[in-house]
Amino acid sequence: MKVSPDRLPDAHLNKPYEANIEITGGVVVKVGFYSEVSDGNFEIIPSIAEGGYKDYNLLTVTGTPTTLEPIHIEIVGDTYGTNFPGKQFEKMYTIEVKE
Repeated sequence: MKVSPDRLPDAHLNKPYEANIEITGGVVVKVGFYSEVSDGNFEIIPSIAEGGYKDYNLLTVTGTPTTLEPIHIEIVGDTYGTNFPGKQFEKMYTIEVKE
């Protein structure tokens, strides 16, 4: 399992922010996916794959910071298994907010 990038870019106060997170090494299970963002102005959105379903392997972090407080993000999940059990992943990010 790999969650990329290792670090998200800095955000700028009162400017729209967008960054992508990619999870490789297995198909992420929707019911096993959890995310939390410390800033209510931010959200994590799964991409839309062919057929219109949500793809939790490619996520977009989006929002507009309104304070200089760092933004903490946690993503946790599981992948589908085949002949072997699925894998778990967990990643924490901190987005620094600059003026």
